[in-house]
Amino acid sequence: MEDASAGPPPVDDGEVPAAPADSSPVDDAPASSGAELGDGGYDEGAPLDSEQAGPADVEDADNAGEPGAAPEGGEEAGEEGTGEAGEAGAGTEAPADGESPEAAAEAEAVAAAPPPPPPVELEPLPEDYVPVRDLPPIPEPFVRNEEGNPVPLDGVESLFLTGTTIELVGLKELGAGNVMGEVSRDELLKDIQFRGAISDFHAYKAKIQAADYEPLLVRFNEDDVYGDGNNFELAVTAAAAAVWRGIGEEVARRAALLELEAAHAAAEKAKPRSKRVRKVKPWQSLGSEVDIEEASVRPRRDPIRLVVQRRRREFNQPNAKLADKDAHELWNSSQMECRPFKDPNFDMRRMEQDVAVQAVAPLRDAATQSTGTVPPRPAVTQTEPLDLPAEAKQDMVRRPRNAPGSVADFLERVRDQCEVALVQNEITNIFRDDLSSLNDEADGGGGGSRKETLVSEAQSFTHLTYSKNKVVSAIQWLPHRKGVVAVACTEAQSHAERVARMGRTAPAHILLWNFRDPIHPELVLQSPWEVFSFQFNPLQPDLLTGGCYNGQVVLWDLSSEADRLSRRAGGGGGGKSSDGAAAAAGGKGADSTPPATALPGGGGGGVDTTSASSADGDAHIPVIKHRFMTDTQFSHHQVVTDLQWLPGVEISHRGKVTKLGEGSKECNFFATIAADGKVLFWDVRVEKLLKKGKKADELLDLVWKPIHSVHLISLIGMDLGGTKLAFDFRKLEQGMFYAGSFDGELVYADFVKPEGEENPDYAKSCLQAHVGPVIALERSPFFDDIVLTCGDWQWQIWQEGQATPLFQSGYAQDYYTAACWSPTRPAVLYLADQSGSLEVWDLLDRSHEPSIRVTLAATPIMSLSFNPMPASASAAQQAAQQLLAVGDATGVLRIMELPRNLRRPVHNEKKLMGTWLERQQSRLTDVGARQPVRTAARKEAEERKKEAESAALAEAAAKEAAAKDAAAAAAAGMPLPTANERKRDKGPPPPEFDEKAEQEYLKLEARFKAQLGLLPAEANGGPGH
Repeated sequence: MEDASAGPPPVDDGEVPAAPADSSPVDDAPASSGAELGDGGYDEGAPLDSEQAGPADVEDADNAGEPGAAPEGGEEAGEEGTGEAGEAGAGTEAPADGESPEAAAEAEAVAAAPPPPPPVELEPLPEDYVPVRDLPPIPEPFVRNEEGNPVPLDGVESLFLTGTTIELVGLKELGAGNVMGEVSRDELLKDIQFRGAISDFHAYKAKIQAADYEPLLVRFNEDDVYGDGNNFELAVTAAAAAVWRGIGEEVARRAALLELEAAHAAAEKAKPRSKRVRKVKPWQSLGSEVDIEEASVRPRRDPIRLVVQRRRREFNQPNAKLADKDAHELWNSSQMECRPFKDPNFDMRRMEQDVAVQAVAPLRDAATQSTGTVPPRPAVTQTEPLDLPAEAKQDMVRRPRNAPGSVADFLERVRDQCEVALVQNEITNIFRDDLSSLNDEADGGGGGSRKETLVSEAQSFTHLTYSKNKVVSAIQWLPHRKGVVAVACTEAQSHAERVARMGRTAPAHILLWNFRDPIHPELVLQSPWEVFSFQFNPLQPDLLTGGCYNGQVVLWDLSSEADRLSRRAGGGGGGKSSDGAAAAAGGKGADSTPPATALPGGGGGGVDTTSASSADGDAHIPVIKHRFMTDTQFSHHQVVTDLQWLPGVEISHRGKVTKLGEGSKECNFFATIAADGKVLFWDVRVEKLLKKGKKADELLDLVWKPIHSVHLISLIGMDLGGTKLAFDFRKLEQGMFYAGSFDGELVYADFVKPEGEENPDYAKSCLQAHVGPVIALERSPFFDDIVLTCGDWQWQIWQEGQATPLFQSGYAQDYYTAACWSPTRPAVLYLADQSGSLEVWDLLDRSHEPSIRVTLAATPIMSLSFNPMPASASAAQQAAQQLLAVGDATGVLRIMELPRNLRRPVHNEKKLMGTWLERQQSRLTDVGARQPVRTAARKEAEERKKEAESAALAEAAAKEAAAKDAAAAAAAGMPLPTANERKRDKGPPPPEFDEKAEQEYLKLEARFKAQLGLLPAEANGGPGH
């Protein structure tokens, strides 16, 4: 027996020492136990020191408490543990009483053995670790053709190698476990040289010589994946070899990763249950289940079964229509007690579920057969076309002209008809859809005859801080960004209240709303005074000008925010290109405008991030201050009511207009009108105000002045209180424009100052159009000379150059507050009133009442604005979707989506509207032609009326005199003469007989006789004496 103190032979790090071959069973037990526990039988988390029990101690300690345990399983283990601890501490203790010498010797041997090695530390998983099962599949070492069959890679040759060739080139080690090997080019060429044509590589000699890498790679094809009977593949290009090597490296990496995963899994499994790391990921809701629940529509009740029947002979009858009707139209007083009504403050939106059901009647196969002598009889008839023999055809073709049956004469006769047919085929559009007009009529497009009120609200915007309980005074859509609209909110105060608080600073705001966020504005533009009108530059959309309540004009430059908005829109997935175009368009205006410090009161155009509202938990809303403000001395002296940009022109100090070239992208001038009777023209190129030798940072004394001013006079000789402007942008060089006033006047003026006149009269005509302020003045987008005006309870259509309106509506029940033309339908216009209703007038349908009236809000609607469409958009694109922005008196902006019959024009609608306007003009001409006759007839009627009144007075006086004469005669006891007797005695009246004077005379005569007591007329010789 060898000395136990020698211990087991040395082993490598991480390996478990094996017991000697000739060791006794007693020695084998601790060794095997240590090997098993070393792999995880004891707590690897606790530190191992000289006083900690080894694996054998732990195992025998568990067996010590078992009843009936063998002495060598408990006592020997305890002795080993004691001996090990004693050796580490104070040495080997003496054997206990009654202990055998053999046991003591074994204990000493165990104590002398070295301690077990520490647990093996596993290699950590890589940082970018992905489980092998989640990795994509390993690429195949071949490609597949169109049929899906495997074919060799480009640069790979499939070949068959015999056993002799395999031994000669040294590829015997390749097989199922090792599929790739390398062989030098010289070895292959040598085999080809010595073996000649019988060499397996002879057919690929040229490709082997042309190979671009060394050594060549050979792959074992065990399964014959190509089906050609070959067992090897040779890569003759470096690219193919790189693909094979990449696949081999990936296979080896995944195999090593699988082994590492297995080792980590085994180590984790060997740990006590209480110390295992459990990777339990909590459920994280991203809102998908809520979206699914909200988007899903489930039936809440059993479907209603509705059976609609109709007789076949009643189909296509013009008097039968299936349409929806309101409840008040079906009200019957004899059957219903309460009249139904629609509450405008309540509108319930229902989620609809699209379900298609098709009912098909059951079919049955049936057959009938007629019998008897009455036809039809069961029979089969087959017809055969008549044909001429070949000789007859040749004879007919060869017949000369003017001969019976000549083909040449027939072709001559039908030549004109064939040419007409060919021309028709050439000019006819074969792709035209003839049923599209029927679809328009079905959708109610035939002149608006169908009462369709599907004006739906797409979205609404309001803000607790900036717009709640305020008036939406103006609305403008951003011309270069889709789905962004700006609104100006003002306080709902009277003029007296505004004057009372005029000395206190009260900043106002313009909000930019984006459809992506209906809660928080995208930008807030701050103004020192309330803005009642503003407009974006149509060619440089980053420039925005607005007119304030105190008469000043403010300019904002949004070019600094273009990049931020572009990034934000890009992150949201829409509007990126639009914002980029905005930055490009606004770059020129930003570069050409000096710093804000050049003007007194300039805000610098910066972003004030500290003034964003956070009281209601809003997001971080940028607040942009104005960049320039006009000087009060040269501005309007009352509220600026309207502002219009003038693109493509240059305006001089005398108002002379110079039109720029076609396609010009410059828009530097705009006009403003106010209640002080002035129309001011401004130039945004402030650098023109610089003096020579001045720099942009030395402009402390710079004042922004208007380049031209037009003073308008009203009908009573006072300043015209202007409200609205209307320019003809196609004829700006002529200088003519329309202006409306607070007194309802419509002024047609010329802003070009005549030569040699200092104070000219710019107004060419001034007409009384309305009795209240003109709240809308807009040119028709389809007819250059047609203008719409709206004020008080009426709207009118004017033609340029006419002194009377072409058409004026009746008086409405509610006061109108806004009006505009439809941008896509020439005959449709929209009006809003104080009751919160929107009226749609279709002049081709009816002109005495609106075609549609929809209640949108419970408060007055203050402004309307349609979303702009690019000039290059087709009619179909313009009619695809039409949005109408509606602002009310509580600060709510509503985006309304119009139905198809209101946004898509009917067939030839512009032509029909032109005919309607011509009829109105003909009516006015006819009325004007009949005006003298009507005036004469009216004068004659007035004269006849006066004569009739005079005759009635004379008759009444005569009756009164006769009554008095009768009373006097009765008192004297004498009878009165009758009227015939008086006429007979007096004789015929003179030519200048006056009935009234005669009655007066008779009355005086009767009184005189009564006073004198004279006898009757017979006794005195008649009444004439």
